[in-house]
Formats: sequence, C-alpha cells, structure tokens
Amino acid sequence: MIRVLIFFLTFLYFTSNAQESQPYFIGENHWINSKTLKEQREISIYLPENYKSTKTNYPVLYILDGQRYFLNGVLYQHTLKWQDKTPDFIVVGIKTNNRQRRKLFSSDSKIFIQFVNSELVPYLENNYRTSSKRYLFGWEMAGGLAMEILSSTHNLFSAYFISSPTHLTDERLQKLSNKLSQNKNPTELIYVTLGSNEDWALSSIEKLQKILRDNNSSKLKWKYELYEDENHHSTPTLTMHKGLNLYFKDYVYLRFKSLKEFEDFGGIDQLKKHFVERGKKYDISKAIHKNTKHFLLLQAMKENNFESFLLFMNEFKDYYKTKTRDSWFNRYAQFYLKHNHPNQAIEILSHGQDKFPDSAILQSSLGDAFFSTGNKEKARNHYQKALHLAIKNDNDNINIYKTKIERIK
Repeated sequence: MIRVLIFFLTFLYFTSNAQESQPYFIGENHWINSKTLKEQREISIYLPENYKSTKTNYPVLYILDGQRYFLNGVLYQHTLKWQDKTPDFIVVGIKTNNRQRRKLFSSDSKIFIQFVNSELVPYLENNYRTSSKRYLFGWEMAGGLAMEILSSTHNLFSAYFISSPTHLTDERLQKLSNKLSQNKNPTELIYVTLGSNEDWALSSIEKLQKILRDNNSSKLKWKYELYEDENHHSTPTLTMHKGLNLYFKDYVYLRFKSLKEFEDFGGIDQLKKHFVERGKKYDISKAIHKNTKHFLLLQAMKENNFESFLLFMNEFKDYYKTKTRDSWFNRYAQFYLKHNHPNQAIEILSHGQDKFPDSAILQSSLGDAFFSTGNKEKARNHYQKALHLAIKNDNDNINIYKTKIERIK
C-alpha cells in the first residue's frame, strides 16, 4: 500500500498536462534568506484551492523533512475536503538534506529552532493569511526535535504529530517535563506513534508517556499508538492522516444515531454551542452544519417524532429550501400531511414547485395537500399537472396519478 501511495504522489508531482504540455506541480517553492542558519533555506508552500477567492485566515501545517512528506499533507486535504471532513489549511514543507538534518535536528537544534521560531513562522504570517493555529509534523530525528520545540518555545504550535521519534534524549524529556509542570496548556494535542517492530524506541516512549500522564491537563490531549504491521519508514503516512483526523475531530459535522443520543448530547442548545466553538476555532461559519440539519430531520421522520421534526424545522428556518432534489421537498411535505398539517405541506411544496417546475411528484403531493383540506378543485388541477408531466417525462407513476384524478370524480 505504501509503495502504491508513493508512486501516486510521485506521479501527481511530475505528470505533465497533455493538452498544454506544461508540467503539473503542487504548491510553490520559496527560498528564505536565513540569517540564523546563514544560508538560503528552501521551503514548499501549498495554498488551499479557494485561497485567492476568500478572506479567510488559514491554519498552517508545518512538515519537517518536507522533501519527503510535503505531499502527504496536501493529499490528506485533497482526499477529505470535498466531503467537508477537513478544513482548508496551508501546508509548508521544510526541506533539509540528510547531511544537514543530522546536525540541525540534534547537536545544532537550538539554531534550527530559532530559525523556525523567528524567521520561518514570521515569513508565513507576514506573507499569507494565517490563523493562530499551527501544526507540526516530524518523523524520526524530526520527532525528537519536535519535542524540543514544544519545550523551548511558547505555544508555537497547537498540535504535534510525531512519527517513530528518535533522539528523545533524557535532556529533552526533562525539559519537556519542566515545561509541562510550569505551563499546563503549552499545546492542544500531542500524537505519537511507533511501528510494531520499533522495540528500540519503547523505553524513551514509556518515559514520554509518564511525563504526559504526570502533567495531565484538561486542555492538553495526547495519544500514543503502536501500529501493527507498520515499520520505521511506513508510519509517517498513517501518523499524518490519523493525527489530523484526531485534531479535526470537532470539525466534522455531527450525526446522531437516534434522537435519544441527540438529547443525551445536550439537545439544540448544546448543538448551537458546539458549532459556535467550532466556528471560532477554524475561523468559519458558526451556524449548524447543513449535514447535521439534514440528518436530524431525517432521524425525526424515521422515528415518527413529529414534535422533534417541528422543533428542527423551526430552528433550521428555511433550510429545506436549500435542498437540491425534489424528493426532499416531497418527503418533508408528506410528513406534515401524515400528521395533519396540510398548510405547512403546501408551503413547502410551493417552494419546491418554484425550484423544480417539471416535478410530477411535487404536483401530485400538492394535490394530496389540497385534497386533505377539502379543496377538490385545486387537488384535481395539481393531479392533472402531475399526470401531464409524467406523460411528458415518461414517468413510472402515470397510473397512480390517473387513479388520484378518478377518485375526485
């Protein structure tokens, strides 16, 4: 699986566009003139697709060893964004060759941390619309370096995703312990992983876990996972995916399996509070997500709970008008009719008719609604329109509409 992913990422990076014969690249390469490192540093920057058309301030994912793992951060976003399972974020790959990283991630780590803190992060924040949320990914030596960054800086990153860390020295671990004991909220999340064959790292990981347990904080979440069937070189892909999933857990829209689960969650008041907090965290709308509205209305109909259905319809106002299929206007209207509320059904169906003028099913349901009020003339008129549209569009319900017309005679 890992080989396939690497092939796909490489293909994505270097494939040419056949029509225009232009190479296809993801992101842009930038050079930073670093006074701290006394050299030009190359970084890769990927901006969300809608960056230029919005005024949003975006979180930033910084990836150590960007020469290897930059595309993993981009791929995560491309895979999940279309279903709104992740927010947009900027991806920054910090490139470091093997010769440099052995010094900069270990013996010269203080210099590299100064570069990140005083030059790299300010460069991004001065040139791009960034939010206060920053995330750091580090593998192997970069994982040990990440823990030193956490210990040496003041709330520089909101989350740390650490894959197969090495160089978790006693000095670094002691600095981390001191930092956590003095500051209970240095970050929001620490996610650490190992492959099942990395026995040599278990001792340092145990020490790290003890430090995190001893300095427990309600605002600092941490998790350690031992990946079965993964190794030192395959853990980064899973770590980035699962780590980001864990951090963005509150971004994904809420879906309740039952109305009882919704009530146990805290009902409509807690739902509103959740999405207000979500909006603040990700600099997005504070409104209840459209998919959450959809599934709550659907659950009320499934459980035949008209009281909850009315509550959601009232709280979500004109949400039903946003539906992109005539069948949903019909379902909502038929549920109103089932519970003897024809006027509400007529209102919904009228909006649906305006949006889908060629919908036979909406015309038929309007006939049902007017028939239930005793207005047979209007009912017959809508049934005839339904029949006409059904014949025109070769609809399977032709005989049903004929039967409805005949019952009025």
